[in-house]
Amino acid sequence: MTVTAILLDHSGWASFEATLNHNQDNNLLTPKIIEQVRALGAQTILVEDEYVDRDFTDAFAAYYARLFKRHSKICKRIHIFNRDLTAILNAPTVVGVANGLQECQPEYLGFIVLRPVHQAPIASVILKMPPAPTGHEQHLLARARYHVHILGAELYVDALPMTQQDQRIGACAQASIWSAARHFHARHRGPWISMVGITEAAMMQEAYSVSLTLPNGSEFLSLGGMVSALRGSGRKPLIYTGNGAGLANWPGIRPADVINRYIDSGIPVIVGLGGGSIGHAVIASGQVFSQQAPIAPLPTRPTRASFCSAFYINDDQRGPNLRMAIKSGDPVGETNNDYTLEDNVEFLLIPLPDKVFLPAEKAELYAWDLLGKYAQVWPQILGSSVFPFGTSQQLGNDFVAAFHANEVIARTYLTYGWKYKHRMLRNKLTNATHDLLNETELPRYVWVTEFGTLSSFAPTDVFQRRVMAHCVVDATGKNMGGDSCLFFHGPGLVTRRVHSGADPYGPYDQSTHLISDDQSYYPKLRGNIDFQGY
Repeated sequence: MTVTAILLDHSGWASFEATLNHNQDNNLLTPKIIEQVRALGAQTILVEDEYVDRDFTDAFAAYYARLFKRHSKICKRIHIFNRDLTAILNAPTVVGVANGLQECQPEYLGFIVLRPVHQAPIASVILKMPPAPTGHEQHLLARARYHVHILGAELYVDALPMTQQDQRIGACAQASIWSAARHFHARHRGPWISMVGITEAAMMQEAYSVSLTLPNGSEFLSLGGMVSALRGSGRKPLIYTGNGAGLANWPGIRPADVINRYIDSGIPVIVGLGGGSIGHAVIASGQVFSQQAPIAPLPTRPTRASFCSAFYINDDQRGPNLRMAIKSGDPVGETNNDYTLEDNVEFLLIPLPDKVFLPAEKAELYAWDLLGKYAQVWPQILGSSVFPFGTSQQLGNDFVAAFHANEVIARTYLTYGWKYKHRMLRNKLTNATHDLLNETELPRYVWVTEFGTLSSFAPTDVFQRRVMAHCVVDATGKNMGGDSCLFFHGPGLVTRRVHSGADPYGPYDQSTHLISDDQSYYPKLRGNIDFQGY
């Protein structure tokens, strides 16, 4: 293995930029990558001059090896560190080099693979997120761990991969599907599928549209072809469509709410954009939250998207980890990103896992309905009961008042039933609530809706935020009505689903329990299953 080390001084940055720009026709991509690498504080890059990339090997076999013009299949891989590696690389033994690099895991920023083709050399970019803009916080929610091996060291980076479209192999549709499929392969052991495999999967259902170009499907995919390709990668897609580009064409649906629910579930969302001469597809991976609470009046049944200023996207034409503002004119958006969600969204494509048969907004609707019933019966329970509610009484009264003032905020996400239970049994619920939860049977997938208030979700310190209630809905059942709601907790009250003793296969029964001395508790923080830091 030939590895070249470049210290990123003035000449080193020039060399790095020249390497990325070699054979590059897109004048937006390299500057954005360089900008992010600088923002991450990079000090050294290690260049593997002869790297065999599995993705490009597949493309080489399918296309480049069959051309009259000769092409190499040898790629380059560039590793990026925010540390000067001079002393480590000058260690007297290879064991010393390997051990020194292994200790650089905290300083490893990610890697870039360059393929040896003209016009589209960026095969993949897997980088840490750049720092959040001033006055905002950010969360990369659709992420997986990518391991690399170099000079005897194993390193990793948590990211969502990005690739530049090569229109001899695929367009922006394939690039966004590739990012999603590679994420599911890395995080959930889904099938490995290349750009070539994505196009072939699309041709299984969309033979006509992909045959409009040569090589077939290389310049665009129809929405039906994208769905077919996602199914080939082991996902079950769900589509949301408007009547055209822009928020005005989405009556009854708030696209920011939809995106926020699914990326909060760790599911990257393919966003179809229009409004220009040609449609475009990008993939959303994270949130940018303003540290200022949203200004009233809030929309009816508001969600955590009300705090959201932008979404992080990977754009195969502009770069990874870009901020796409929700509203035009919001300075949090990227300066070279022509799109905003409200002006340009045309469709949303959600690559759901198998066995999820209930969409997120339907689960949230069930949760809001239960919350409405809670707000209606809570004063009646207090007025007719001699039960010693303790702290639950004031908490419930304040929460119901916030509900009637439209200041209760919903946050809905998909998770595994076992993971939800593991997390909640370690949360600040009462022992009685823990006991009831532990006795409740849960399916593989559940939708969880956390309810907080405008003030409880407003603290800039994420560890100071609190929820007052939550609802768990069966994600594996459709049109089951009340049977879909498995567990609801509001201040002073728990309602849960139990099996009917008379007919275990018939409708479920609901069991209601009064709880004393409730307090607010912790929201889920992705990657923090035991609430460390709260």
